[in-house]
Parts: sequence; C-alpha cells; structure tokens
Amino acid sequence: MMRTGLMQRRGAAEAAGWGAAAALALIAVAAVASTSSWLLYRDGDSVVVALIADSLRRGEPQDWALSPVLFLPETALYGALSLLGLGTTGTLTLNAVVTLLVVYGGIRLVAGRHRPGARPVAGSVLAFAGFVALILLEGPAGMPGFHLAALTTTTTYYAATVVGTLAVVGLFRRLLEGASTVRTVALIAIVVAVSTLTNPLVVVWCVVPVVGAVGILLLGRRIAPRLALVTVLCVSGAAAVGYLLRAPFAANIVAAGGNYLRPDQADAALAHLAGVVGATAGRWNGVLWLAAVTALFVACLILGMRAWRRHDTIVTAVCAVSVMAPIIATAVVVVAGTDADRYLQPWVFLPILVLAVAPPAVSLPRAAGATLAGALAVGGVAAVPVAVAAAGRGDGDLACVTRWVERSGRTGAGQFWTVRAPKLALADPAQLVQVDYTLRPYDWLVNRAEHRGPVTFLIQDAATVPFELPAGVSTFDADTIACGRYTILDFGTRVLPLGEPRN
Repeated sequence: MMRTGLMQRRGAAEAAGWGAAAALALIAVAAVASTSSWLLYRDGDSVVVALIADSLRRGEPQDWALSPVLFLPETALYGALSLLGLGTTGTLTLNAVVTLLVVYGGIRLVAGRHRPGARPVAGSVLAFAGFVALILLEGPAGMPGFHLAALTTTTTYYAATVVGTLAVVGLFRRLLEGASTVRTVALIAIVVAVSTLTNPLVVVWCVVPVVGAVGILLLGRRIAPRLALVTVLCVSGAAAVGYLLRAPFAANIVAAGGNYLRPDQADAALAHLAGVVGATAGRWNGVLWLAAVTALFVACLILGMRAWRRHDTIVTAVCAVSVMAPIIATAVVVVAGTDADRYLQPWVFLPILVLAVAPPAVSLPRAAGATLAGALAVGGVAAVPVAVAAAGRGDGDLACVTRWVERSGRTGAGQFWTVRAPKLALADPAQLVQVDYTLRPYDWLVNRAEHRGPVTFLIQDAATVPFELPAGVSTFDADTIACGRYTILDFGTRVLPLGEPRN
C-alpha cells in the first residue's frame, strides 16, 4: 500500500513536471514566433527540413545537396507532425514546441531517478526554466549579439544534436549509478551512432567531453577501470560507426572541408567572437544573458569541484562534461577560423544541467508553489493564441510572389537568401531555381533532382547581390513587378541561360 502511494506521488510529480515544461515551451515558442518569425519560418537555412519533408511527401526524386548535417531526425519529426495538416508555419510552430519538450526529456534523464533526498523533477524544471529564460533574454533574432538558445526551436540548427548530447550525458549518469551495463552501453552506442550519422558535430559537443570526464574520474579513482574502458570504447566506437554510416550519403554532402577548417582565419574568428560578446553586452537583456550564462558555467565549475571532494561521482561527471564541452566548442570555433556562432550552443544547454543534478536546497512554501504553478499555467495558456496568431500571420509580400509565379506557369530564379521562402511556399518548388549572382545554379540545401525549366524571370530583394546578366541582357529589358520587399524582373519570352552548377 505504501509502495502504491509512493508510486502515485512520483507519477503526479512527473506529470506536474511535464506540465510545467509544456507551459514553458509554449511561452518560449510564442516569444520566438512573435519576435523572430523570420528565423523560425523563412530563414534560408531554416526551411530546408520543410523542403525535404514536403518533397518526400510528394514522392519526388531525391538528390539533395547538403551540408555535413543530414537532418535525419529533424526531417522525421517534421514529416510526422506535417501529417496533422497544420500547414507549413503551423507545423514549424508545433515542431518547436515538441523539440523543446524533448529537450526537457533529455534534462530529466540527466537529473536521474527518484531517490531519498533528491528532487529530480524540481531540478529538471528549474534547469529547463533556465534554458527558456536564456531564449527570452536573447530577444529578436535581428538584434546584434548571441542567439544560441533560440536556435533549438528551429528545425535546422542542430536540435537533434542538442537532444542527443543530453541523452548521452543522462545515460552516462545511469551507467555510473550502476544501471545494467549491457543495456545502457547499447543505448549510448545507438544515440552516439545516430547523432554522428546525422551531424558529426556531436563528436565535439559530446564524445570528446564524455571521454574527458571519464579520464578525470579514472585519474581520481572514481570509476572502475573496466567501466571507464567500456565507456570510452562505446562512445568513440559508436562515433566511428556513425561516421562510416555516412558513406551512402557522400554524394549528397557537397561541402568541402575547406569551407569549415580555415586555421589561417583564427585571428578573425577570435575577433568576431569578441565583437559578438560586445554586441550582446550592448543591450540590457544581453547583459543579463551573459551574466546568466557565466553564472551557470561558474556554478558548474565550483559545484563540480565540491562534488569531487565529496566523492560525488555523478555530479562530478555531469559538471565535467558541462564545463569541458563549451570550452572545447569555443576552441574548435577559433582554430577552425569560423564565424558561425551556432557551434557554441553547448554554452546554453549544458551548464544548465547543474540545476538538474544539484538544485538549490530551497523549499518553496506550499502557497508560493501553488502561485508559481498557477502563473505557469496561465502563461502557457496565454501563449497558445500568441503562437497561433504568429503562425497564422500572413506574409503579403511572399503571397504576392507565389501568386504571380504560379499564375505565370513559368520558371524563374533567385539567390539563396531571397528564393528559399518562396520555394517553400510554392506548390511546385521547381518553378524557382536557386542561383548565384552569375546565374549559375547554386546547389546548396536544394534538391538537384528538380526539373529546371527555362528561366524567364528573376526575383530579388535587399539580400540579393546585383546579378551579372549575359551580354546583351539588362535588367532594363524586364518588366518590374513590385511585391513589397520582393521585386520580380520579368523578361517575358526571353530565356536567361544558366551556367554550370556550383555549390
């Protein structure tokens, strides 16, 4: 009887935790959809998963030109949610909510099981609330500074890698707690292999930090040598297998190593990071964001060292991974000479784990807890119409373009940042060819199997680099159709020859 009551209380606690997480996820997505709708719905990179899923649903031939990221879990999730018939923006909005809930699930796995003196649900909700707070503090995507946490709401910017990393850390914790070695190691291997298959960045974010944490525990004799060896072989071997499984996709991965590894640009990368930090510190919410990220990182470091002295292997391991991963990611960004801030996401989703594994020893009075729960419920409910309104908000300029293109029955072209959203909105995306400014097809995050008809019009906007047209052809030869931020240059029956494809 007592056991039944205990299970019921734990079940109620878990349900309350998931309810709080749902409310927080809705609040976060409503904020992003309202203030950063371009990032969520129309950014050139953000729409690739929707384009892939829609193409698969139509049964079209598939020959995608992709970056090293294959978007396999993201496409599966979006494709499943698209069956609900919510439309593109509705599906992207729901996808963002579901993704954040899966992030909470990863945090909950790291927090561990119910046990005397532990508060895993409260710690998980607190950590997830910290993550949502970082999303809210980042502000609109168009503002200068870091926007790392909000990227998790998109289908493109490594949400699957974030979740995979959290899952591995959580399973690593279970392994240290004495869970079934065979089963847990098998689960870790599957997660690492699939994560590496879809995005090798998981090696930097997860595999190397976990190996480092095992090394620290082994040096301090906090882990059995056999378990340490099994863990290292598991994560490194699974990463190798995942990388080998990428072989069938070799023809689809068009990015050359030189696009990502430019050590000669390390100084520029460091200067860029300094500039972004300065831009973030230039606004009040950015100052709070930097303070929160720094405080969480320092808390990980301090509590990890305290746990080491107390021989608390679990907290030591989680904090070690949470400290090493951001440092390693930053070092890789600088050494690789890249200005892609998105690779720094470990700074926002790993240090928060300290709140999950070592939550503050503060108990809220029952009245305060009830008030907080009520406020969360109200916030979650209020966020729903805000998110729905943002998803349903029409884009007159985009509608103007798609309406004109579909009525023309012809094929046009546009540059990457200009043409991606119109391609997604068209019933037949092949009506718009993605090109560079010299009219060479630009094979990047696009289906090369699309039939490319004769191009007779161009679409441009503020992001368009002036086109270099063939000799004897000028933009003055075209009729101009204004569609708000877009301009259509219609050359009528004149066909614009395309060059050789490039990526």
